[in-house]
Amino acid sequence: MDRASRSAISALLGGVVAALIAAALAFVPATGASAHDYLVSSTPEANSTVAEAPSAVTLTFDDIVLDEGGHGALVQVTDASGRNFETGCASVEGREVSVPVALGAAGAYRVTWQVVSADGHPVSDSLQFTYRGQKVGAGRVGPIAKCGTTVAAPKAQATQAPEQASISPTAIVIIAVAGGIVVLALVAVLLVVVLSARKRNGAPS
Repeated sequence: MDRASRSAISALLGGVVAALIAAALAFVPATGASAHDYLVSSTPEANSTVAEAPSAVTLTFDDIVLDEGGHGALVQVTDASGRNFETGCASVEGREVSVPVALGAAGAYRVTWQVVSADGHPVSDSLQFTYRGQKVGAGRVGPIAKCGTTVAAPKAQATQAPEQASISPTAIVIIAVAGGIVVLALVAVLLVVVLSARKRNGAPS
């Protein structure tokens, strides 16, 4: 194969590589900063039954929670009647948010929370657990005023799991174009190799 043929093949292969890189980049998701935090565990656990009164409810997220000057997290713990059983404001410690509680009578309790995720956006949701122990606190009507406003109604399971990646229309176009370039480049490389071989063998082109 002569130098000109080798140069042509190198250039075409370079185009193939560039097209493949462009297609791969189309699948790269946005930076981690654009992803909302989501709940990974809690104490008490969601849908669990506890017999011993917890002194606090703790929520653990996949990433840090922003404190926002002490107002980055709001957590309410309520019974079936809607009475609140927090005894203080929620505190933030890295990925954990904790609120002190004194639960009332045995029964179902709902933990409703709103936090500011690492990307700066507020996220909210709720979970439930059942208490079977002795009454510890009387609760109150409404949350503690100094802890902020009422937690927003949670979006159904919106933050319980990572968002599923989706392919944008732009990515589809890039992939289609890259695929076409790859096919054309491979055909061109094949033609160059065949013509070069025929020329080397003295066959008419």
